[in-house]
Amino acid sequence: MELLDRTFDKTAIRKNYKHVAWFYDFWSLLTENKAANHVIDFSEIKDGESILEVACGTGIIFEKIVRRNPNGKNIGIDLSPDMLKRAKKKLQKLQGSNFQLKEGDARHLDFVDNSFDLVINNFMLDLIPAGLFDKIAGEFFRVLKPGGRLIISTFAFGTKKVNKFWFWVAKYFPDLLTGCRPVSFRENLINAGFKIEKDIQISQNTFPAEVIRARK
Repeated sequence: MELLDRTFDKTAIRKNYKHVAWFYDFWSLLTENKAANHVIDFSEIKDGESILEVACGTGIIFEKIVRRNPNGKNIGIDLSPDMLKRAKKKLQKLQGSNFQLKEGDARHLDFVDNSFDLVINNFMLDLIPAGLFDKIAGEFFRVLKPGGRLIISTFAFGTKKVNKFWFWVAKYFPDLLTGCRPVSFRENLINAGFKIEKDIQISQNTFPAEVIRARK
């Protein structure tokens, strides 16, 4: 199926997510919760690890990461200060744990090579131009330790006829989805040097998603 074009405009992304931050958790509950559960299962977090979540949003998954890794290093980054504000509020009750939330850009991860045991990225690539996919996959590979795991979830094309509804919305009413559209990132991961270990297609309330676990 057609991969819809998108452009990268940091200002526009921040503006869009400023508008949706207040109800994003509800949207996620309806459409992304099943994928989130698979992300956590695929992660197989062991306490004491170094973990980075890229595009942590309002902290839905990041909170689960921190709870499972209280003695490790947990860092969440996002382009949107409004989404981060909500994530920080959600994590207030876990102040005794080791975590950091800050602004960051997936195109240029501000970490040295081989820094993390696990990198997680959820529903971010959906709004990124395909021309940046290889660069982002390369950044994920660079900051992971040898043998490190990468867990990715994306807005997918889906395998059911009903899933095509969301492609139609993304094509003709992109603003309703903050510019997100169905993507495939599997080949970019392989090109970056990753080995795909798990790959699952999910549909929740007709919304299609893909969750991949890859290893450096």
